[in-house]
Amino acid sequence: MITMSFLPRLRVACALMAVAATLVPTTARALDPAQVPSIGADTGRFTLPISCQISVGTLKLIKIGGTVDIQGVAPVQLGPGQTFYLSQGSGALTLPAWLTTLGGIVTINKADAVISSLRIGATRSTPATVDLARLYDLSVADVPVQGGKPLTVGLPRTGDFRVGPYVAPADGRVQFRFEGATADVTLKSSVGLKIKVHAECTASQGNALLSVAVGPEVNAGKPALYEGEPLSYPTVAAGNLIGIVNAPYQCDIGGTPYDVGVAVGGVIPLAVKRAGSLSITQASGAITLPAATVNRLMDAGVTSVKGRVDELHLIVDKGTPANPNVLPGGTEIPVTTLQRDKAVVVSLPTTGTVTAGPFKPDATAASMVIGMGSAAASLQFNGSSQVVPVSCPKPQPDALLVDAPII
Repeated sequence: MITMSFLPRLRVACALMAVAATLVPTTARALDPAQVPSIGADTGRFTLPISCQISVGTLKLIKIGGTVDIQGVAPVQLGPGQTFYLSQGSGALTLPAWLTTLGGIVTINKADAVISSLRIGATRSTPATVDLARLYDLSVADVPVQGGKPLTVGLPRTGDFRVGPYVAPADGRVQFRFEGATADVTLKSSVGLKIKVHAECTASQGNALLSVAVGPEVNAGKPALYEGEPLSYPTVAAGNLIGIVNAPYQCDIGGTPYDVGVAVGGVIPLAVKRAGSLSITQASGAITLPAATVNRLMDAGVTSVKGRVDELHLIVDKGTPANPNVLPGGTEIPVTTLQRDKAVVVSLPTTGTVTAGPFKPDATAASMVIGMGSAAASLQFNGSSQVVPVSCPKPQPDALLVDAPII
């Protein structure tokens, strides 16, 4: 028999499914459940604009723009003193066409490159910065180059990289940052000329990649290290990230807390102009019911669920609106069948994507942080017409989507 105490739980889960559907990175359709990471994991790809001082020998020639492309997996939340990593990492450093023609003087057709320093920081953590060049081979040889085309150096040379271990602070937030890169490039022309170029690169529009909240609600007893997560994002335009945050929620279903994952994401700018705004675009989502939650629901007699997500709030720190409901019209949850010992991942909306925002930064803010807020839903079980309300308070500590500096 399904009791009212269990019905609300399931409704919570469904509400979250719809909630998630509002914010995930796809282009024209709902999120593929196979791309949803584990509960507690944040997967993403970041393309950060950089400025590189180019030197030949001791002569500084010019500053040129470029990008650094970093992809990896980070924890959504951390406990005080917890060991953590940025894992499954890969990326590329791209220098513009000016370099492959030396400003039009000579055309280059091959290049050797060594990334001699690539520093990833985690603020307020120990250590504060890790240099990947000390841990991995970040070199390439005889890269074919088309004159007048950008030069891209992929990294690492083989496999992927793991940044860390870091140790989290006692509280607050940890911000992953690109702290700079150094590259030594030997340019080779078709007539046998070799020119050695040195590039010192720093972020040009803010260096924040993502932020992670620290709180005592998280078990800090084991390292926060995610491996084997789905990670296959397309290239995103410079100054943006594309990713999925699968945030841990505890939803009240009939007075009993249930563990649920709400996956949200989309294409999000990494920085926002003081007089501008920020929107999350190409957004959709998914809800994850872990096997333990599915089993508890089935023990209560629930075999299928449908319903509607009525509300999904975001929390905008140092910006407006401060606590918007990004599902003002709600989102339907299709009939979903439960199977014992099997987790459920439901993408929502079932078709199309949405946009959240625009969000405007406060006049004096240094950054604008957007995180997951509370959710509410209405569920129906086993084809019944009875509606069960569900409420899900915001995650503790915060589950953050973006920490965008004001530029």
